[in-house]
Parts: sequence; C-alpha cells; structure tokens
Amino acid sequence: MHFLFFFKLLPRIERGYPDFIAFYTAGGALRCGSGHELYDQGVQYEAQKRCADFSLPRQGALPYIHPPFEALIFLPVTLLPYLQAFMLWDLLGLAGLFYVACLLRRSVGALRSIPAWEFVLGSLAFFPVFACLLQGQDSILLLLLCTLGFNALKRESHFLAGCWFALGAFKFQWVLPMVLLIAIWKMRRVATGFFAVSLVLGLVSLGLAGWQNMLFYPTYVLHVVKSPSLGGVTSNLMPNLRGLILGWPWPFSRAIGNAAVVLASVALFLSAATRGSGGSKPQRLELQFSLAVIVSGLIGWHSNAHDLSLLILPLVLLADYGLNRRAQEAGSGFALLFPALPLLISPLWIVLWLYAGQVNLIAIPLLWWAWRIGKELSRDLHSAGGAQPSASGLTTEGVSP
Repeated sequence: MHFLFFFKLLPRIERGYPDFIAFYTAGGALRCGSGHELYDQGVQYEAQKRCADFSLPRQGALPYIHPPFEALIFLPVTLLPYLQAFMLWDLLGLAGLFYVACLLRRSVGALRSIPAWEFVLGSLAFFPVFACLLQGQDSILLLLLCTLGFNALKRESHFLAGCWFALGAFKFQWVLPMVLLIAIWKMRRVATGFFAVSLVLGLVSLGLAGWQNMLFYPTYVLHVVKSPSLGGVTSNLMPNLRGLILGWPWPFSRAIGNAAVVLASVALFLSAATRGSGGSKPQRLELQFSLAVIVSGLIGWHSNAHDLSLLILPLVLLADYGLNRRAQEAGSGFALLFPALPLLISPLWIVLWLYAGQVNLIAIPLLWWAWRIGKELSRDLHSAGGAQPSASGLTTEGVSP
C-alpha cells in the first residue's frame, strides 16, 4: 500500500513539495559559499523555484529550520538535479535502515534470527518510516545515530553514546530530553560526551552561518513553526502532548493552553525520571531507553509523523525484553507491546493524517505506552530489591508492624 501511495504522489515530489527541497537548497547554499544566506527566505524561495517546477501555488519557500551543521550532510547530493538527489537520499535512507538492522542484531537477541532485509521490509510497513521517505526527511538518520548510541550504552561506553546522540542534535527537541533522562539515570558521562560534540557542532555552525545568523536562529525557528503558511505544522497534526492539548478548538486562550502543555510535559518528564532510576542492568537498559525515546517524542515542542520513525527502537527493544521475560514468567511476555498496536495500523495513520487531520490522537497510545513501561520499570526495581508486594500494593520491607 505504501509503495503504491508513494508512486501516486510522485508528481508532487517532482514539483518540489516534500520537505527534502528545504534540505536540498540549504546544501546548495553551502556549496555556493552562501552560508550567511541560509535562513534568508527570499533567497531560499528563488533557489527552490530554480530546482523544481512549482506548478501548484505556493506563497514562499519551504524554509530550512535545522541547525547549519546538518546542511553539510546534504551538500554532496546537490551535485545532482533535484529529483535525482531526492531518489538518492531515499536510497541512502533504505541503506540506513539496513545498517540499523545490522547494528541491532549485535546487541538485541530477538533480531539475530531475522535477516536484515526482513527488518527493512517490516520497517517500510511502519507509517512514520514511509512518511519519512515520502518527505525526504532526516528521521532515519536520527534513528541510525540513536541506534549507535544505544549500542554504546549496552557496552557501557557512556561517553561515546553521548557523542552519537549529539550528532543527532539537528532534532534537538527529541535528543535533549532523551540525553537528560539518561544522564539522570546515573549515566552522567553521556552528558559529557554530548556536551563535547555539541560544542564542536556549535563552532562548525558558527563558521558556516556567522554570528548574526546564529543569534537570529531561535527567533527564526519560532516564527516558522508558528506559521503554517511558512511550513509550520499545526497542532492537530503533531503526535505529541502539545498536539493533544492544543489541537482542538478549546474556548480558553492560547497562553493557557501553552501553560497546560508545559505543566503536562514537566510532569511526564519527572515521572519518567523517577520510574527509570535505579540501575542500568542490560534488560533494564532496554526499558529505560525505550521510555526515554517515547517520553522525548511526547514532550518535544515540535513533532511530525515521520519523527516517530524513532519508535522502531522501543518496538524492537521491548519485543526482545518480552521474549526474555516470557522465558522467565509464562504469560507476561508481550504486554508491553499492547499499547503500540494502534501505531502499527497504517490505514489508521492515513485516515488521521489525510482525512481527519487529527494525527494528535496518536499521542494517546504513546502516553499509555510510556505509563506501561514506567510501571514495568517500577515492578522490575522492586523485584530486584527483593521487595514483595502486599495485598494493599505496598511493599512489606522496612515497614514496622
């Protein structure tokens, strides 16, 4: 179904409507030595009109809003015409999925009996991955970097894990909460590695775009994400807490809605930080990392359907955890995957995205999923500590009669 849908939309791809055109023109600006014009919307619009046929009305450029250092990744593909560059980027995305499979086979027992090409096919049936390829987005690249980071955590190379996560800072709204949670869970060298590489990337961005653009960047990004006419995503199409709360015609003011989003995000982050604390043994690490990924996606201020490609990691890790748990406790294997079942129904995504315009409803199973993982982490911690639950749900250790 995704294959047919992709080719049906190929004419729109040729006309430059996917997000890839913003990356393409940003890479082209660097290739021409015009990094100081990276966030000039007039320059972007003229460049986009030259490299694609805008036969449908568009009032301006699809703006590039990621940090300057990421544009370096797209510089080589700008040597090709736009459509060929788009196809090459998608082929690189498929290669990235194949590499993710190979990496996970090294650290996740559940994948060792599954060929890498089957993993790639399964990933292509996951709607966020399809949306990423359809838009020519960079979410698969982030998935690859986070997989490298997880493998480093599994080997207890915490500093290296932080370095890999920092390379994914082009989506800082995802990566920052995830790294902060991992650092809170007694893996502080992750934060050290993250800070070191982020500092280097900041200096690279400064060299590419200049002081003026770097100081202007936060204001520019906020302006774009608040303006649907410039390519900003409306709240009802965001599968996160912001979308779930603000994606409806509520009678209260926008300020009250934003305050509710902030409070809900802080509460979810603190709950995850509390439940995930208490050691990082191998099986517990799978739960912790899965919770960090899901919570980061929920509390990130700006999110798209393709950003949820990163959920492949919790799907794989929790399947592995379920297989191991089932071997220990009959009947308790895959309960952690039940909340994720709606995410695997591609027609549901298409209805919510193209027809109902309510992708924000995806945040509901994500919240359920985060709650279920947090509950398992708490149970696992009590089991490890030898505490036995009483009929009232309280532990019997350390309680005076």
